[in-house]
Amino acid sequence: MNEKYFEYSLLLVCGLSALIPLVWLYLNIKLKHLQKLSRIRVMRRQQKNVNALFLSSEILNNCCKKLFFSSDKKAGIALSALIGGRTQKAVDYFKDTQPQLALLLEAHQNTPIAYNKILKQKTLWLKNPQYCVYLPVLAHLLFDKKTMHSAIAKINPLKLSKCNAAYYNYCVAFAYLYDGDMLSASQKASAALDYFRKKKYSYEGAKCYLALGEIYRLSCVNDVAQTMIEAAIKINQEQKMPQYLSQSMAALGMLMLFENRHEEAEENFNKALLSAQTDDLCADIGNQKALLYIAQNKLKTAKSEISKALPVFIASKNKHGQAFSQQLLAQIYFNKKQYTQAFQFANIAKEIYEKNNNFSAVLECMYLCADALFKQNKLKKSEEILRKMLTISEKQKHNFHIANTYSLLGLIYLRKKDLQRAKVLLQQSLHLEQRHKRCEGLVSDYANLATIDILSGNHDSAKDNLQTALEYAKQTGNEELTELIKKKFNDFT
Repeated sequence: MNEKYFEYSLLLVCGLSALIPLVWLYLNIKLKHLQKLSRIRVMRRQQKNVNALFLSSEILNNCCKKLFFSSDKKAGIALSALIGGRTQKAVDYFKDTQPQLALLLEAHQNTPIAYNKILKQKTLWLKNPQYCVYLPVLAHLLFDKKTMHSAIAKINPLKLSKCNAAYYNYCVAFAYLYDGDMLSASQKASAALDYFRKKKYSYEGAKCYLALGEIYRLSCVNDVAQTMIEAAIKINQEQKMPQYLSQSMAALGMLMLFENRHEEAEENFNKALLSAQTDDLCADIGNQKALLYIAQNKLKTAKSEISKALPVFIASKNKHGQAFSQQLLAQIYFNKKQYTQAFQFANIAKEIYEKNNNFSAVLECMYLCADALFKQNKLKKSEEILRKMLTISEKQKHNFHIANTYSLLGLIYLRKKDLQRAKVLLQQSLHLEQRHKRCEGLVSDYANLATIDILSGNHDSAKDNLQTALEYAKQTGNEELTELIKKKFNDFT
């Protein structure tokens, strides 16, 4: 009898042993399905939320997993809400037990508010290897470049998981981009992209493609830049994400703009407007169209676009949008040779950027101020701003601005007839432009060095510099610039 019971018991154990893996497999398949649903529906719900700037597929996956395997009734309710794209129930559920996770979920619905709370706990966040990478991610999204740089410097990448290392690499790519190191930027963005593609994180993958598009555009590799942006567009079309599709189309429009393909640029901006889901994004695209019209010297039309965009940014308290609108107005007045007004608007933009720690944009506005003063022959005041820029740049490492600064300083000393000092400054600019392969900057520096050579009587050197300037001008795809340098070369030779 005992043997019979033993046999039954053995059969039961064997049956359970075979069943447990099947149950576990079923649960994992179901979990992955729920995770995918939560990612898609949170993304789609974010489309019309102007404050929802952050999304992390990894955070949503982890939340789903924790809620799915919890026996708590409230966890089930929170999971159901999360699968429907609503994060608040999960925020409330994790608030007491896992406050950092709760804040990251809150960032999915109101990124600025969650970020300000996180900044108050900055030291605590940076000590947590599980969540520290999200501080620079959020800082990047909110244009707080100072915090982004400082957070990156304090994170030890060797202590990060593979997924967090991918988010870290994404942020580091932008840090390198802002510093002008395009090779390192592309390597980090590619490393992040490889991981996100393997995990099938479509949102992050599209973001990486857009980052690579920007990196290659600034490196003058425009065909690759276009391929990267089109890859982002394809992902957003497949995932049916109109807001992100709109952003990608606008990025393609900006590439066309910088390639001087103005008709295609405007076409892409208009397509971007068709799928834009928020007034703020429409206003952003309006600013980009204004930049296009400035490039076409349609200054009245550009100003009209800004007049529509600026009130939207003021209403939504979008400081970055406000600052960019003011910066564009400064450029309009600069192009109209109304340099006093250009200085005033550039200064307004600079002050807004300063309050938001966007030091790269601060330096852009300072340069515009210095150039406006230079055009008015206020050389001393212009030089004072440029010297201050060099001091800021040494701390922030924004090499693009350092190159521009040395270039304008060179022109100041050229105007002062101090040819030797002007040449040294322009060569410093040239060195930085060569290092980071900025084609238009190289054109300008070689042309200006040629002018110094002509004034110094070094005709062979002047010819060589003009020839090199012409070669780089052709690489930019800017026909107007190419013709200008070609004329200068032909007139000289």
